[in-house]
Amino acid sequence: MSPIQETLFDLLLNATLQIGCFAVVVAIFSRLVGKTRAKHQYCFYVAALLFCLAVPVINTLWQPPSTTVAEKSQLQVPPEAGAANQLFWIWQGHSEQHRQFTIAPGVQRWIVGVWGVLVLLRLARFCRAVHRVHRLRRNASVLSRAQLGMASQIIKPEYRVALLESTAIEDPVTVGVFHPAILLPSKVLPDFGEQELSVVLAHEYGHIRRRDFAAHILCELMSLPVAWHPGIGYLMSKISQTRELACDDYAAARLGKRRSYANTLLHLASLCFHVPRGNAPALGIFDGDNLETRIMMLTEKTLSLSRTAVIGLALATGITFGTGAVLAHAMSLQVRSEPSNTAEKFAGTWHWMFDGRSFATMTLVRDGSGFTGTVTGSRIALKSDGGLLRAEPSEDGAPKRIAKASLEGSALHITVTDGFEFNVTLKDDTHAEIRPVGAPPNMKSILAEKVH
Repeated sequence: MSPIQETLFDLLLNATLQIGCFAVVVAIFSRLVGKTRAKHQYCFYVAALLFCLAVPVINTLWQPPSTTVAEKSQLQVPPEAGAANQLFWIWQGHSEQHRQFTIAPGVQRWIVGVWGVLVLLRLARFCRAVHRVHRLRRNASVLSRAQLGMASQIIKPEYRVALLESTAIEDPVTVGVFHPAILLPSKVLPDFGEQELSVVLAHEYGHIRRRDFAAHILCELMSLPVAWHPGIGYLMSKISQTRELACDDYAAARLGKRRSYANTLLHLASLCFHVPRGNAPALGIFDGDNLETRIMMLTEKTLSLSRTAVIGLALATGITFGTGAVLAHAMSLQVRSEPSNTAEKFAGTWHWMFDGRSFATMTLVRDGSGFTGTVTGSRIALKSDGGLLRAEPSEDGAPKRIAKASLEGSALHITVTDGFEFNVTLKDDTHAEIRPVGAPPNMKSILAEKVH
């Protein structure tokens, strides 16, 4: 598998586990959060969603690299080698490996492929919904003068809200980010009295003032790669419910009578035969599927948390989620591909050869989908035609550890701790060619023989 595919698989694995855990924590706090004001509840669930989306990404990408310490490489030129075109390298350094576990590459590719298809389907569905909303607004017509005059008492002119009616909707909705519009259903608009129209306009105007449509679009787009996760579905439903509660609070305060607002809301529900809009990115007055809860919040006296209690709750949730993020990072998973038969052939001890003698020894040991091992230090000089002029062990003949090694096609790409890289290509089971990355184009490969 390519590094990108492996990273995506690690991200999916971490997202599955970590989002689930954080969603459970959110559910535990939801009872206490429900005692705060609706706008605070909405902010809590939006923050929880952003947290759940960010933590798996950070934990997946912020993995400790295989190389933790790299000593400065040294370039040494022997006094007797005076040719200007001769190059020399010395390898040195050491590495540390982090814990990983193995899953077959075929399984990883299959899972990543299925995820990619789901994301594309979800994206296509979202684009279709956006197009449907655009067409809905384009085909709508302007309200009558009397209705526009009533709206001017509720909606401030600086917001430049378009007031339209449409035959394609069943209940009032709000659309638009930069040019917001309130759409009313033509089928029931004749049944709207002054009170019903005032309630609808005040509620939808609350969405516009709060910029809920833009926030809704952003949440949908950001959660799209993990929209299949039940935890994300739970958070999105909570965001939708608390968004409607917050707009109810605004509209009731604007109109001045909460109980009258609740009665009118019930009457509107009986007039508007609510049909779900198939994930369309429009905000309707009956979104959230929590009409009963909204009526109770408007009519019943509930005990709300004091300002001090709200601050304490915010601190408690912050500490809990912060601790959870640290634990999630400590327990992040990273999968490595199952070893292949080709990779196994690289494992063993190899002598780098020059004039029939060994001048360096490379030992490769399988470690998941990669390799660990050592290479003894060496110095080489090139002739003008790219062949080896001389090759000998370095003064420090102690084996140096390989920082990173992974298969790239049929070649094994090895990176040493000082940043030097080279490729190992098998000629047969016991012979290989060594090719430094960044070497002169005419350099001939270094031959290596495997020790049995």
